[in-house]
Amino acid sequence: IEDDAGNEYDILRDNMPFGRPGQNEFGTYFIGYTRYLWVIEKMLQRMYVGEPPGAYDRLLDFSTPHTGTTFFAPTRPMLQKLVEGAAE
Repeated sequence: IEDDAGNEYDILRDNMPFGRPGQNEFGTYFIGYTRYLWVIEKMLQRMYVGEPPGAYDRLLDFSTPHTGTTFFAPTRPMLQKLVEGAAE
C-alpha cells in the first residue's frame, strides 16, 4: 500500500476459511497485520469500494461481509513504558 507521497507500507494479509455446515454458514476471515491502521483501512477501501472504481475484490460477487473488528497489539517498548509509568 502506498501513501499520497508514493511511500510503500507493508501489510501481511491472509484469509482463514470457516464453516458451520449444519447452519449452512461458510466464509472467510480476512486477517491483516500492519504497523499503521490506515494501511488496513485503505486496503479494505480498495477491496470493497474499488480503486480505481470497479476494481473491487471479486470474492464479493459470491459472499457478503457481515462484520469486522480491529485489534491493537502494542510493542514491547510501549508495554515497558506503560509499566514504568504505572510504577511512578
